[in-house]
Amino acid sequence: MKRLIIGVASKSFTRQRTIDIAAGRIKPKDTDPKIWVNSVESVGRLLNAENLAMIGAIRTQHPATISDLAKLMKREQSNVSRTLKRMAEFHIVEFEESHGKKMPVVNWDEISLHIPTSTAA
Repeated sequence: MKRLIIGVASKSFTRQRTIDIAAGRIKPKDTDPKIWVNSVESVGRLLNAENLAMIGAIRTQHPATISDLAKLMKREQSNVSRTLKRMAEFHIVEFEESHGKKMPVVNWDEISLHIPTSTAA
């Protein structure tokens, strides 16, 4: 099972963590989050019921294009494209490109939020 781990911490925490990694004071583990956000709400907005249904459709229906996904979801293509772009920033979806078309894919089985015990700084 592949897990997408999203870290939730203040900007100052993530900035200091990045500096510590670059300086060699911290060695990230494979299980550490690769994506960091400043609030649980930012993830929650992306994972609303409508978008969870879209993720489910990507997994089960395997639409070949964003246009196909928009038709499946009965939503405007521009709206679906914008949502997918935002989800891609969080690595919730990825795109496989073929013949100039983008196929949305979901490469994880579950999402976990990681909230370090000391996130304020």
